[in-house]
Amino acid sequence: MPDTISNLNFNLSISDSFGDDNEAFKFDLFLMTREIKQITDSLHHVTLLPKNQQHVWVKDNQKFLNNFMNNLTQDMSNVLDEMSLDRDVLQKTIVCVTELRELINTLNGLMTGGSRLRS
Repeated sequence: MPDTISNLNFNLSISDSFGDDNEAFKFDLFLMTREIKQITDSLHHVTLLPKNQQHVWVKDNQKFLNNFMNNLTQDMSNVLDEMSLDRDVLQKTIVCVTELRELINTLNGLMTGGSRLRS
C-alpha cells in the first residue's frame, strides 16, 4: 500500500480568529472541509486493502484514530460555535458537515471491519 500512517496528514488547520472576521471564518471553514476530504481520500486507500490487512491497520492505529476523532469532534464543535449564520457560511458549513459525515462513515467501516455506510 503506498499510503501508510506515517505519510497521512491528519492535522487540521484551525485558527482561533473566527470571531474577528467573517471572511477569515469562511476561509477556516473552507480549509477544514478540504482537509477532511483529503483525510477521507487517504483513508479510502486503507478500505481498498483486503479485510485482514484492514484489521491489522486499524489495530495498529486504533489509539491514534480514537484521538483523531476526539480532536476532530472538538474542532468541529469549536468551528460551529463560532459561526455566524449568513447564507454563504451556512452553505459552506453544510458542505463541511457532509464531508465530515463521509469521513465518519469511512472510519466507521474501518473500525468495525464492515462496509462503509452510505448516506
